[in-house]
Parts: sequence; C-alpha cells; structure tokens
Amino acid sequence: MSLSPTANVDTQRWISASPELDHLPLTELIWPGAHNAGMDKKAPNYQVIVGHWTTCQNGSFAWQLEKGARAFDLRLGYTADAPAGIFYFHHNGYRSHRVLDELIDAVSAFLDRNPDEFIVLDFHQLSDGERFFDFRQFNELIVRRLGPRAIHPSHGDRTLGQLKANSALKRVVLSAGASTELDKTYFWLRIPHRWSGNRLTNVQDLRRHITTTLETPRYGSFLWSLTATSYSFLGGPMDIKQHINEWFHSSRDWVTQCSIISTDFFDESEIVGYCWVANNMKAVQHNPSGVVRALPTRLADLDTGILGR
Repeated sequence: MSLSPTANVDTQRWISASPELDHLPLTELIWPGAHNAGMDKKAPNYQVIVGHWTTCQNGSFAWQLEKGARAFDLRLGYTADAPAGIFYFHHNGYRSHRVLDELIDAVSAFLDRNPDEFIVLDFHQLSDGERFFDFRQFNELIVRRLGPRAIHPSHGDRTLGQLKANSALKRVVLSAGASTELDKTYFWLRIPHRWSGNRLTNVQDLRRHITTTLETPRYGSFLWSLTATSYSFLGGPMDIKQHINEWFHSSRDWVTQCSIISTDFFDESEIVGYCWVANNMKAVQHNPSGVVRALPTRLADLDTGILGR
C-alpha cells in the first residue's frame, strides 16, 4: 500500500509546522505552485465547455492556499470601465471574473490565521493583448494593501528563521516584470519561467522539457518556475497527476532540483506533500546536526509505485 505524504501534512501550515525549514534560505525553498491560479472551476465566469480550455485550478485563491499552494502564477488585465478601474484575471484574454482584490483578501486572511507561512505572488503577466494596463494604480493598490507583508527584494538569501526574527509580518514575495511605475522596494524582478514553448505539449514532450531544463546548469540561488503542464488540442489541460507523482516523488532527485513547480489542478497530485518532504530533507544539509521531526516516514519507506495505486 502506497503512503501519501499529503495525507500526513497540514496543508494550511506545512511551512510553519516544520521548524527545520527555518534553516533554509528563502530562494532555496521548493515551492508547490498553482499555474494560472486566477482561472478556477469555482470562478463566477466558469463555463464547462470554454472552461475546459481555460481553467487551470479547482478552487478559489483561499482554497488553493488551504490546500498547500504557496507560489501563484498570476495573469492580470485591466479595465477602466468601473470608476476605480478593475484588475481582472484571465487566460489568453478569457476572463474568469475573479479580480485582484479577491487575491489580496485571501492572502491577508490566510496570513492572519497562519502568520509564519510564506507566499510567492508571481505576477507573470500584467497585460491582456493590446489593452492598456495601469501600472501606477496596480502599484499603489499592492503597496497599500500588501506592502507591510512584502519581503524586500534584497532579502532572498535570508533564511526563513531570519525573516521571521526580523519581522512578524513580512511573508510575501511580490514579483513582476520591469516597469518604472513599480516600486522596487517591494517588487522583485520577474521570476523566469521554464516552459516547453509550445501551447500543445504532450506528456512525452513535457518529460523531455523537464529533463533538459534540470540538466541545464544554473548559477546562484534565485526563484524560478518550472511549468509542468500538458495540453492537447481537443482536451485542453490534461490530467497528468500520475506522471507528476512519479516524476517528482520524494525518493527521486527531480523535486530537489526545482524552485517553483507550477502545475494545473495541483491538489489532485501529491506535489504539496513531496515538496514538504523534500524541503525537510534539504534542511538537513543546512543544519546537519538537526533532526527532521516533521517527516511522516523515512524516504526509503515511501512506495515509489505511484502508478500502481
């Protein structure tokens, strides 16, 4: 019988419930990520037929946080239709009718309940085709509402323990593309994404892409995102949870080579549990004398026969 790390981890507190992770620098943490997090099946504009192509997650931002996602791939557009303007989430122009305030509310409420969790908000796309995007207003909104929680861009090499000791509030990485209207006191440089380069990627192509990506040398410690998603012409996002479970199993080395692992419908796989186990094992390297108490079992005891479940 296979053992599931996710069955043993508190997905709402998997970082703070593991004090060993305090020894890890922020940029060396392995983050379970939600690809295109603003497009989900519970969104106001979800439609079964169109949504089959555009939807990437199962629930709201608050739900994703509770299920263990800690890095969020975000695509925003802007409309000036309302008096104050609206920042909306979209997938190649198709809107979910979720808005930026929902994300901010979810993050703030979650951190109020779980003050020592850490979150990456990767604003990977601040545009929607040729439509105008109000960077100034976006910056003002983010700084006003999340600024007190934002980790300074120069603090990526600090350990989680150091960040906790320095501030009781600063737990959020804000990342976005270059713009003179974004305050560099709060916004990190854009997080590089490693994806296959093809909108339609089958499982074999994805595996080759991941293999090539992880074989490419990287110098220095920084946040980067591996897009582990597969799409077909007829089916849209493909169900590849069994492959995710096999490829990133904690007893193998792929998961430990990653920074952010961004997947569709992340909660359907074991990726949160595998990141949790791998982070605890990685923490041992930074504190060899420490004892990893949070692990549910030894790695050797984890059944690698994921596909046979």
